[in-house]
Amino acid sequence: MSGRCAPIAGQVARIERAAAFLANGMSLCDCPDAAGRRRGAMPAKLIGNGLRELDLFLTDLIVEAGRVDRRGAAAGHDPGIHPGRRIFSAAEAWRRTAPQLGLAPESRARLRQMRAAQNRQCFGQLRGEGAEAAMQRDCADYARLAGDVLAAMRKRMG
Repeated sequence: MSGRCAPIAGQVARIERAAAFLANGMSLCDCPDAAGRRRGAMPAKLIGNGLRELDLFLTDLIVEAGRVDRRGAAAGHDPGIHPGRRIFSAAEAWRRTAPQLGLAPESRARLRQMRAAQNRQCFGQLRGEGAEAAMQRDCADYARLAGDVLAAMRKRMG
């Protein structure tokens, strides 16, 4: 059981670290005032791109979890994600894989909201009232949803 979940757990840990790094103004220092100043100085496009990376990390995690669940012990022999069949959003990966893994289908709506916010930040000017708190919530939700995938995998593998 733990052998098949170990790569998934490693990916979850990376997503959690990346989410904390972005939410903390691209630093993991312990000074909240400095982190707040850094977040305030981050351009919208940088925040949007950081959130997009979290989305892609979660997408790959969901796809990998589905592959491991589907293939079982033979999953290690599969070459993994095939470029021609790559899924480019966590919401789509969640839609395809949630029933198989027993993930909450309503989380897909939250993923779609987060993806829309990324696009507004990457291509617009989403800075201002509440933008920092929204970005931190998005980071926390990416980490939480990654943990949900790991928990589902552990539950399925008994």
